[in-house]
Amino acid sequence: MNDDPRLPDEALGRIDTLVAAIDRVEAAGIDYADTVSLYFLRNFAIDPVEPYLKFHILREGLEPAIRFGGYDTVLQEALDAESDLRQNSPDIIVMAFELATLDESFGTAGWDAAQSMGRLHEMFDAVREHTSSVVIINTMMPALLSADSVTIPEEPIAVEIGRINEWIDNYAASNSDRFVVADWDRLFRLAGRTEAIDQRFWRMSMAPFRGPFLDLYAREIMKVIRALKGKAKKCLVLDCDNTLWGGIVGEEGLGGIRLGESDWPDSAFSAFQRSVLAMEERGVLIALCSKNNPEDVWDVLQNHADCAIKQSHLAAWRVNWDDKASNLVEMAAELNLPLDSFVFVDDSPRECQLVRAALPQVTVLQVPPDLDGYAELLEKDGLFDTLSVSDEDKRRASLYQEERRRSEDRSVHVRVDDYLSSLEQTLRIWEATDADRARVAQLTQKTNQFNLTTKRYSEGQVEEFMRDRSTAVFTMSVGDRYGDLGTTGVLIARRDRGLAEVDTLLLSCRILGRRLEFAFVDRCLVHLEERWGSVRWKSEYRPTRKNAQVVNFWEGVGFSLEGESNGIKTYTRVAGQRVDRYRDVMSIDEAGMNAGSH
Repeated sequence: MNDDPRLPDEALGRIDTLVAAIDRVEAAGIDYADTVSLYFLRNFAIDPVEPYLKFHILREGLEPAIRFGGYDTVLQEALDAESDLRQNSPDIIVMAFELATLDESFGTAGWDAAQSMGRLHEMFDAVREHTSSVVIINTMMPALLSADSVTIPEEPIAVEIGRINEWIDNYAASNSDRFVVADWDRLFRLAGRTEAIDQRFWRMSMAPFRGPFLDLYAREIMKVIRALKGKAKKCLVLDCDNTLWGGIVGEEGLGGIRLGESDWPDSAFSAFQRSVLAMEERGVLIALCSKNNPEDVWDVLQNHADCAIKQSHLAAWRVNWDDKASNLVEMAAELNLPLDSFVFVDDSPRECQLVRAALPQVTVLQVPPDLDGYAELLEKDGLFDTLSVSDEDKRRASLYQEERRRSEDRSVHVRVDDYLSSLEQTLRIWEATDADRARVAQLTQKTNQFNLTTKRYSEGQVEEFMRDRSTAVFTMSVGDRYGDLGTTGVLIARRDRGLAEVDTLLLSCRILGRRLEFAFVDRCLVHLEERWGSVRWKSEYRPTRKNAQVVNFWEGVGFSLEGESNGIKTYTRVAGQRVDRYRDVMSIDEAGMNAGSH
């Protein structure tokens, strides 16, 4: 829904047009595949952010469910098991605080940050200990809000605000499995004082923020929502000439292109390359799509002293004279990724428009003509943001290069069984431990294609599952003669007396087609039947735009269709059934299947 004409960017300019646009979409009765629930804990009126947040959530194809707690009631709501907060268990808790209400002595002579930090610490800890949601906390603005004015504070007070913000950053870093910072200090500076603060509404209703600031804040919250709900982009596709370097290498040669640290615009392209490599280190796949002679491009990557990006960083490439839309489609098939997980960067307005028209699923970014802000282009909207970075993320490019070699090997085998046997696969299955918590949560947040229920979980929620005696969380990895593919699958099962349900089953798209899914399910269910006794199994398939390939998976592992409602299929299976279609093509290590048992 990013290009939904009912939610144009222009609607953000006026609150009445914004609300009208949202009302039209909500009145359409759209059946959303997923909902994102947010709960605001606040000590002032942050409610005006709601329409801006709804706008961006709806454009992502998600249904917003936004609730606001009482004013300055954080401890009561966090500690009371019957509170609205605890009863609703939202995906995300947004803690929005400003200093004038947090500390009545704020801004007075001799004020220091100790009391404010103490109160924040108490509230953050209470929310961390009594909820499992992802939590967004804010830094404090450099503006002094008082009953009758908005001013920039004197240096001693500004220093103390800086102390608070440093403490908030450190708290989030120490609790990075769940806490994320929205930097109000930065947003205030981006919007500018006059566009950030409405002094009149602050005095009238304790609602200090203007539309531009609220929109920036909503966009920051959206970065977390995208990461949590599997909306983060996975592949960055780059043009070369006037994108990775200045100039046209085919005409100007290796020594004529603009790339380096000393001069402008050379330094702008070098800074952009560094931002690309920062994405690669976070697990984003990097690819090239360039109309060029291949030998010219490889010459730059291999031999230019200031070219930081090398062929080893690339998961795929199309360097030819074909149209770029067709090349993108080919790369999506090669990488086994949907096109809506791609971001394409090019300097040519014509090429950008052609890709937008041919492939509206692809997010297209054009190089700024004056290169202003080019290095920050990839970070601006949080398109690639995730809540954690795993070891698998850090070596993702090499994993895809290994997969290319597997594909080449596949072509020489006539029979699938011969190919699978030649891989010398070893499947390792174990019950998740604390060391796996972040990766399990990340896989639930990022895996879309082989995901039977597409339930998204935070680290806190995964931790709750692992502590629950009636729940089991299994993970898997696979290695073969080409290398170790890392942790690539999750199965979560829950028991209620004689009924056991597979809550979550997912596998990374990199390992599909190797019968690993059948082995994983079979061995997990066999193990749980030994632990839980004779149980009746239940499972579901919940359809999304991306998981059609697993629509009939449960039938293949012994489940029978019980019913279907609104596209959701419900299955059952009696205990004792087995699947044996994997046994001849892999070995299995089950030594860790009791590692995290209760």
